[in-house]
Amino acid sequence: MKSRSVAAFFYLASVVTITSGAVLPLPDFIKPCSRNDPKLNECAVKQGPVVIPKVKDGIRKYRIPKLEPLRVDQIKVDQDQSAAVGINLVAHDIDIHGVSQAQLKDMDIQVDPPVFKMKFFFPRVELLAKYKISGKVLILPIQGKGDANITMVNLDLEFGFDAEWVKKENGVQYLKMKDHYIKYDTTRNYIKLDNLFNGNKALGDRLNEFIDVNWREVTQELGPPFADAIALVIRRIVSGILEQVPRDNIFPEKA
Repeated sequence: MKSRSVAAFFYLASVVTITSGAVLPLPDFIKPCSRNDPKLNECAVKQGPVVIPKVKDGIRKYRIPKLEPLRVDQIKVDQDQSAAVGINLVAHDIDIHGVSQAQLKDMDIQVDPPVFKMKFFFPRVELLAKYKISGKVLILPIQGKGDANITMVNLDLEFGFDAEWVKKENGVQYLKMKDHYIKYDTTRNYIKLDNLFNGNKALGDRLNEFIDVNWREVTQELGPPFADAIALVIRRIVSGILEQVPRDNIFPEKA
């Protein structure tokens, strides 16, 4: 049975802790959308081109990390070795480039009870990391340790979550996020692993070429944890605002 895990994403020790009674204003670059607006979704989508560039460098008080590049501590992939693609992979010291180029394409918002769905398009997302890998890719064994480059082109990502409105000590309602989900697709994924087979160039070149030809099959196994990394960034941005800014400031009766 296959298993995947994504670990230690966002250097949590460095994140500012906001007390439960803190009240933060809505960032001045975000326009509130009335919860009674029949075009609420349209209003929210219009915020995308404004908001995404503003959060590129991170905003500490809203717990938003720097997006360019996005620093991720570690990603792990641990799979059943009897599967067609059975890989044990640990990637660390990861920089992800291109997250700040996201385009918000669509939103579906239900305010009561709160349910959100967002669709993003990323022209190009490049992941640079140190890696260690063992296992097999289809019919070929794989083993190595070195530099990795994983680049997704035309990445469509859907991020959704449900939530609830809760009152904090100040008596004001805030959003509390629950479970989230992701769906994603890409038109091409390029994977380059240096120093395979202890630097054996002939074997390494052969396997990299094989991976490139069979990129769809490999992406089915490696893609989810990397998509998870981006999804958790989106969650941190959304929760950093929605969980700290009062409901009536974000979705007032009238905008």
